[in-house]
Amino acid sequence: MRVLIIMTTTMEISGITMSVMNYYRYMDKNDMSIDFIAPNVVPKRIRDEIELNNGKIFELLMRRRNPIKYFNTMRKIISEGKYDIVHAHGNSCTLALEMLAARLEAVKVRIAHSRNTTCVHRLIHKLLRPIFDTSYTDGFACGVEAGKWLFRRNKFTVIKNGNDIDKFAFNQKTRQEYREKYKLNGKKVIGHVGYFNYQKNHEFLIEVFNDLVKINPEYVLLLVGDGSLKEDIKSKVKKLGLENQVIFIGKSLEVERLVQAMDIMVLPSRYEGLPNVVVEWQIACLPCLVSDKVTKEVKLTDLVEFMPLEAGSKEWANKINKIKLIDRNLIKDSIVKQITRAGYNVKENAKELKKLYIELTN
Repeated sequence: MRVLIIMTTTMEISGITMSVMNYYRYMDKNDMSIDFIAPNVVPKRIRDEIELNNGKIFELLMRRRNPIKYFNTMRKIISEGKYDIVHAHGNSCTLALEMLAARLEAVKVRIAHSRNTTCVHRLIHKLLRPIFDTSYTDGFACGVEAGKWLFRRNKFTVIKNGNDIDKFAFNQKTRQEYREKYKLNGKKVIGHVGYFNYQKNHEFLIEVFNDLVKINPEYVLLLVGDGSLKEDIKSKVKKLGLENQVIFIGKSLEVERLVQAMDIMVLPSRYEGLPNVVVEWQIACLPCLVSDKVTKEVKLTDLVEFMPLEAGSKEWANKINKIKLIDRNLIKDSIVKQITRAGYNVKENAKELKKLYIELTN
């Protein structure tokens, strides 16, 4: 079986990529060949893993700059690769490009995979709707709301954002090590993992934290990730005089270790599909306060609470300050069982996806 996975968002150390790579990592590839198309230069760590499994990566940097050239190059890759399945990940009807290219090259199984509940370019999304609807054969989505957004009333299959539970499960030794590394002992650590963009709403998070330290100056904020708005957020932190209490980690290959050092996770996103990070945070037994714009499907345990953005930063700060810290050692076994029962163990998810691939090609 030959599979081509197309990433329409940058393939880097981020939520969607890590979700895709989790599946790739645990899927039995003995009778499969899996290649990738990415709209960026792929980080060495990801490239090495794919090439070690005899996969190819095609870096097509012209998707936005030159969509016609992108489309024609993609058609050539699909034609020469003789793929059984083209599986494209995105969040809008711009997936019509990938699906139409696969359709014109007579690929039998053309999967559009919805990764969010809205998009930035709404007009283009609307204009491409007719082409999109007639070009894909199968709809996948990270959650029900993401599926409804892209496929409307048409049929789709939810493919859960499974995680490596052993990797993120609470570890007291790692917690102590990383709290010492970042001088966090005696502090209450608020955490956030995500790309610095409009969707993730870091500006509001900083306003919440500013109100929080007025209640209790012992709080520290750890921000993991990179992105186009990072420098703007750094400027806001400096303006508010919070430089000594906000730590910018940047991109990290140690997210599963960093979250062990944290105490409470906050996600004030303006919109989301089904954020993989909130699943990871729950596996690590962390209380999570997330905006009510995030799909309720992400609540796999009682660790997650929702709050409207309209409540304002002061109310968010008061809510965070009232969250009681818990003995994560006491609940970790129970949490792992709940996550597994909910169907978010990627080792099992990968088996199910391969089975689905086989059924679709047959």
